[in-house]
Amino acid sequence: MNGKSPTHNFQRHDVRLRGVALQQSQRMITSKNAQIDEITMSALKQGNNSEKFQTYGFCVAAGVIALFIFLINTMTLLRDAFAVLYVLVILLVANSAKLRIIVLTGATCIGLTCISFLIKHFGEPLDGAYLRLAVSITAIGVATMLSMRDRRTRDALSEQVRMLAFTHDTVIVRDATDTIIGWNDGATKLYGWRPEEAIGSKGTALLHGKNISSSAAEELQAAGQWSGEITRRRRDGQWIVLNVRWISRIDSSGKACGVIEFGADLTEQKQATAERKRSEQQYSAIFQAVGFAIYEVDCSVINILAHSASQLSRQTFQEFIGQLADKPYIRDANHAGAHLTGRPNPRDMAGTSISLLFSDPKSWIDILCSIANGILDYTVETTLTGLDGRKVDVVLRITRPTTDVEFRRVLVMALDVTERNEAQMKLRAAHAELAHADRITTLGQLAASIAHEVNQPLSAIMTFANSGQRWLTRTSPDIVEAISSFDQIAANSSRAAEVIKRVRALTRKETSYHTALNLGEIINEVTLLLRKESDGKQVEIKTHHNPTTSLVSGDRIQLQQVIMNIMMNAIQAMSAITDRARILEIHIKPAISPSTGALMSFEDTGPGFNNPNAGDIFHPFVTTKAQGMGMGLSICREIVCAHDGTINATNRTPYGAIVTITLPIPKKVGSR
Repeated sequence: MNGKSPTHNFQRHDVRLRGVALQQSQRMITSKNAQIDEITMSALKQGNNSEKFQTYGFCVAAGVIALFIFLINTMTLLRDAFAVLYVLVILLVANSAKLRIIVLTGATCIGLTCISFLIKHFGEPLDGAYLRLAVSITAIGVATMLSMRDRRTRDALSEQVRMLAFTHDTVIVRDATDTIIGWNDGATKLYGWRPEEAIGSKGTALLHGKNISSSAAEELQAAGQWSGEITRRRRDGQWIVLNVRWISRIDSSGKACGVIEFGADLTEQKQATAERKRSEQQYSAIFQAVGFAIYEVDCSVINILAHSASQLSRQTFQEFIGQLADKPYIRDANHAGAHLTGRPNPRDMAGTSISLLFSDPKSWIDILCSIANGILDYTVETTLTGLDGRKVDVVLRITRPTTDVEFRRVLVMALDVTERNEAQMKLRAAHAELAHADRITTLGQLAASIAHEVNQPLSAIMTFANSGQRWLTRTSPDIVEAISSFDQIAANSSRAAEVIKRVRALTRKETSYHTALNLGEIINEVTLLLRKESDGKQVEIKTHHNPTTSLVSGDRIQLQQVIMNIMMNAIQAMSAITDRARILEIHIKPAISPSTGALMSFEDTGPGFNNPNAGDIFHPFVTTKAQGMGMGLSICREIVCAHDGTINATNRTPYGAIVTITLPIPKKVGSR
């Protein structure tokens, strides 16, 4: 027992045993690294609860084995031969435990080895036992470090596998025979088959892939990967389009053993793209085919000021807009837009500043200010200048889509109203001519009344002139009476001049000029002109008005024409009445309140209107008189509407007719 030869042989056997154990642990770890695919597949299938249970079981088993090794190594005479078996404990824990447990296990095994060594060799001189201790600690340390590296690799792989398992994209793993061996949640949601239904099936038979590029297999074999679009069928029979990426699976010998496929559903994107393309084509067709001019303008430069519009003063903001007014340019125009400005081709307008089209640059600046202040729809009438210098009257409607936050697609739509404006000008001129003719016709009918009005002051002048001569030719001239006669001559001369002046005013052809007027004064003037007509028809004219509430804004001559026409119609309508008094009452009162305007009503005791719809009498050529033209009341309506007023007619109860006119009050009067 005390001989050196057996001990020496045992030491060499112990060292060789420890070296074999270390090599075995390295081979086991290398084997684990070579089986990454198998680890991946197992990680896809196992759950958190089973993993915890497995870890707990391995740790308990490792603790029992470590205790057994410690007892055998401490209580036997094998001179520390069993210490190297702690490597098995580390490898057992490394299979499922976390990194910190592996480190703690390695430290515990080294600690148990040292404790066992101290129990057996404490106090002994330096000999082979220390060498065996160093070899054992080295083997345990190396096994611990290799297990830690393996654990880190496994953790990284597990995290990647977990991410792949729960990603929204599909992850399908197939072997060399096209058999599905891996199927994640994304594939289940997209295709409809559960993992237990898909795994083990042939990929082509299950998914019916088509439209696969003919070079896919060659690229996969040559480069180890391929990407492209393919069409697959879901469980419900719907065909879907996917963007897939194939990556070759490599086994431990470096040979291809299958494919890992990553796929993303493009069906909705394809449909959206097709719908957007169809919408753009439809928009382009409408854009070009529409009958009025449309310009698509890039106003993105205005976006710089849009955010600061509320922080700048109005004058400063308009100055900044004015400096940038020539920056917005035309991105596109339709054929009508090119034709409107004299361009032969819409493409010729692309890139040009739209401000060049405006005859009045201020109109475009006002439009830009409105857009920058957040107004999405803006309408204005202005004038554009064509390439040949021709002026075009247009109604512009500027629209900015709510989604265009950068002002890149502002639509400027122009409706050519040049012919309409010219027609309106001709129509207004025709109305003016007709109104003038109506006044002349009315004066012709009133010739007798005018002669009567002028004859009275002329007769008075003659009478007072003769009286003045008699007073002066007496033996004792009466100077006072003569002067009184001369005063009467002057007064009647003024009266005759006023009559002539009113007649000339009615026949005068002038531009409409609105001033502050008193309706009571105008009615009194017209009543004097119609006195002969009213006396001849035995019509009594009564007026009721308050001078403070009779003020309106309008053209004196035109309003005289309206009042005269309505009063003449009433007087002529009552000429056939024999069973009641012929009375024309004129009332002037506030429309609603003294600050909103005046209401003037003409109430007669005639037969009223034959037409149940009294509003029709204001239409041209509608008349109740056998010799009438039917233009008088139509002209009255045009004049009243031009004054921003209203005119209405209705029958009166129990007999007669009522015509009401409302006119606006002058602003300067209203402000008081």
